[in-house]
Amino acid sequence: MERAAAGTGGASGRSGWDLTGNHYIAFPAISTEDGGILRINVLHRGAQGLLEWSGDAEPPGERPLLAPEIHVDGARRRIEALAWESVDRWIPRFRADLGDGVHVQATLCAPGGGHLLLPGAVYHFEIENRGRSERRIGIALRGGWRWSRRIVATARPLSATNRVFRGADGEGIVLELGGEPGLAALAVVVGGDGARYAAGVEAEGPIHDLEPGEVVDAPNGRTIELQVGREVVVPPGRRASVAFYLAAATERDGALARAAAMRRTGATELFRLARLALAQMMRRTRDAALGAVLNRNLIFCTFYAVGRAIDDDRLYPIVSRSSAAPGAAVFRERDALLWSLPALQLSDPATARETLIRSFEQFSHRPGAHEHYVDGGVLSPAFSLSQFCAYGEALDRYVRETRDESVLDEPIVEEVLRDLDDLLLDRLHPKVLLAATELSPSGDPVDHPYVTYDNVLVWSLTRALARVWPEGRDDAPPNFTGAGEEVASAIWRHCTAEVDGLRVLAWAIDLEGEAAIYDDPEGSLMILPFLGFCDADDPVWRNTVDLLHSPTYPFWLGDRPCPGLASRRRPGAASLPALCVELLGPRRDDALDVLRRLDLEGGVACETYDPDTGRTAHGPHHGAAAGLLAWTLWEAIGR
Repeated sequence: MERAAAGTGGASGRSGWDLTGNHYIAFPAISTEDGGILRINVLHRGAQGLLEWSGDAEPPGERPLLAPEIHVDGARRRIEALAWESVDRWIPRFRADLGDGVHVQATLCAPGGGHLLLPGAVYHFEIENRGRSERRIGIALRGGWRWSRRIVATARPLSATNRVFRGADGEGIVLELGGEPGLAALAVVVGGDGARYAAGVEAEGPIHDLEPGEVVDAPNGRTIELQVGREVVVPPGRRASVAFYLAAATERDGALARAAAMRRTGATELFRLARLALAQMMRRTRDAALGAVLNRNLIFCTFYAVGRAIDDDRLYPIVSRSSAAPGAAVFRERDALLWSLPALQLSDPATARETLIRSFEQFSHRPGAHEHYVDGGVLSPAFSLSQFCAYGEALDRYVRETRDESVLDEPIVEEVLRDLDDLLLDRLHPKVLLAATELSPSGDPVDHPYVTYDNVLVWSLTRALARVWPEGRDDAPPNFTGAGEEVASAIWRHCTAEVDGLRVLAWAIDLEGEAAIYDDPEGSLMILPFLGFCDADDPVWRNTVDLLHSPTYPFWLGDRPCPGLASRRRPGAASLPALCVELLGPRRDDALDVLRRLDLEGGVACETYDPDTGRTAHGPHHGAAAGLLAWTLWEAIGR
């Protein structure tokens, strides 16, 4: 168990918001001021993204969806000066003194990982009476559901009515999102006897106790006030507890049944199962502070870069389960296969294998399209060669590192690799074995069509082809099997330029004499030795790295407290993915020093950070970038 602290390794960082979740349900905004849950979301294949319940329209918001409220002997007590900790780097817990010897400890636990497939969470409150007289304690979750949102690449409110329903047997309430028939339902069930379930539409009078089967509804954007809770009597020197079980499904019956099942399991057992699963995911390191960063981001990636849709139970890799991340609920090969997958191999090998196969099954029919919907349809059709080749690099690395060669026997793997081999021919220069792209790894249009980094991934694809079609196999091999040396030769022959008398790798060329000197931080030339393309002491590569970190390179923010490489899109902000890649090379120690100084929101990865303050600048709560940070840090300090 670790105490939360501001900074990269803390539970909540500087923002006042913590987060948690599992593969089914995410809590991307939990207030560290009062323990209130600001938003809850689930992944829904039919809706092509995330569905979210919230108190405010924009994240993280201020009005809670559900926040703790405690009464002592009928008088409401303020919950303030909370002392937070992060159990196993993932389970938020706070303690507070309510006065008169009454103390509260609250834990929000969403068990998950491995075979622990639970579409819900428990918010468990323990009250200790250290006074000399008996206390009557009322514990409730109270708030307002105002917005239902759908998140794909961007967020937008749903047009349907929001509906709160009390179960026909009186046990629990359900927040039905999406009208009738609903898209998703969130049940809240209170453990123990004597629970109160109340609701009412704001400005239409006070909330009232709901009768079994009663419905309260309101148009999206108008608040339905909620209160669920119960009262306990706590003798002096004793403790009592109240647990709230939250569960999601596509409709009310399933949500209530799942919450009831979790209540039968009990909060203590759910907490034990969650901690056991987390212990199996985490990695030990000698450096405790950096180990905390590694494990926080490793677990965040495991639960936020992949999710199970509540309508089909299948796994989908996405950018992030946090609606604060840009492009949150889309699929990109780079994010899923090059950034998230290596981290999943560390934390949950079974999920890693499933993610790899799902990517081949669901998205490879249009490989290299910049963005896909979760059902596989193309969202943004512009072509990225690095994403096209990500299937080959991911497969080859997965087999090398896990030694799980059974994945090569999957029919979809061979089918996709043959398709990639055929499609690559259309991207080739007619005379040189280099392939063209429309977009750089970051998604920006390229200066010239032949990008060095992308063609190194073409070289990686030839390795994957050779692994599936070894010498001696009876059927005809694909076109690029055994073409690795020729691709590498073309890169060294054509993709270099002279700068100040030194030979360096160009970022992109047109094969007509023009070259661009640049480095895309989200697909950096600095990773080439790690990929096995060249040695770290190769003079051309070393010249390139020295140039990118010199005062003459306009995107090197080297004179700042937290230096880093910037991009053309955001020239004043340092790229966290570029810093991650530096962990893999000769600048490892400098990168570790910068990483220790960062103060990332929620303690998890972002797209860019402020080079002066080290704080998150853009793209917070990025699930795939967290995966990149976790596995590169493991390579740097753990392996």
